[in-house]
Order: sequence, then structure tokens, then C-alpha cells
Amino acid sequence: MSLPQVSMADVWAEREALAKIKNELAALEALVMTAKMRSNSNDRTTFDYQVLLDDLRKIQAGISHHLTVPMEPVVPSSIDALSSDYTEHQK
Repeated sequence: MSLPQVSMADVWAEREALAKIKNELAALEALVMTAKMRSNSNDRTTFDYQVLLDDLRKIQAGISHHLTVPMEPVVPSSIDALSSDYTEHQK
């Protein structure tokens, strides 16, 4: 009976870790913007910061989507419906 509790704890630990990753990606975005401002567009070879920013944002959006999707229940979701008819009629 303790197995579902362990599984649920793992789910929350995973969600917490993903939320931390999302926050770290936001911090990385600020670092990328700083690097972009310091770059020289006249250099022979340039780094495409916009592509990097787009990728970071896609990863953040994917994590956000995963975190907002309802979690699957640990117990089976197929529960028999209750009967609304408690009266028997004799013919």
C-alpha cells in the first residue's frame, strides 16, 4: 500500500525539479541577452543569439505545458457509477 505514496512523492519531486529547471532557463535567457549586447555584429563569425533564445523559450514552454497538464491519478480511474434508482417496483 505504500507503493502509490512513493510514486506520488516521485511525481512531486519530478515536478519540483522541472520547475527549478524552468527558473534556471529564465536566468539563462538573461545571460544570453547580456552576451548578445556584448557581441559585435561586424565580426567575421557571429553567434545567432535569437536561435538560442527561441530554443530556450521552446524548452520553457514544454516544461510549462507539462506542469499545467493534470497529473494522472495513481488509482484506476474506472469507477463504477452509482445507481440513482433505489426503488424497486413490483408488477
